[in-house]
Amino acid sequence: MINALQNKIESLPIGEVNKTLGMVTRYAWIGTGVLFVCYSYFVGAITFSVINQRAIEQTNKTLISSMGDQERVYLQTQQHLNESYAASIGLVKGNAVAFAVAKPAVAWNVGQ
Repeated sequence: MINALQNKIESLPIGEVNKTLGMVTRYAWIGTGVLFVCYSYFVGAITFSVINQRAIEQTNKTLISSMGDQERVYLQTQQHLNESYAASIGLVKGNAVAFAVAKPAVAWNVGQ
């Protein structure tokens, strides 16, 4: 088997073998270059995605902290709300509140 393969290789002209090996080498380098570019792209995309995610997480933490501060200010302000404070900022006491009572209405459903 090895002798048959050796005989086939020796029967090929050297120029054709060199040409084939040159093409294989060229395509191997092109394939390596394409794979390297794809690898670089995906590593960069993942890196920037992680950086962006961390920035979003930091922004969320900042917003949640700010929301907590605003809630604390609201609760402190709510404790000090009274009629004298309302009058000091220009609010006036309203009239008595009146509510409407629903009464049954008489209606004919002509269209049915």
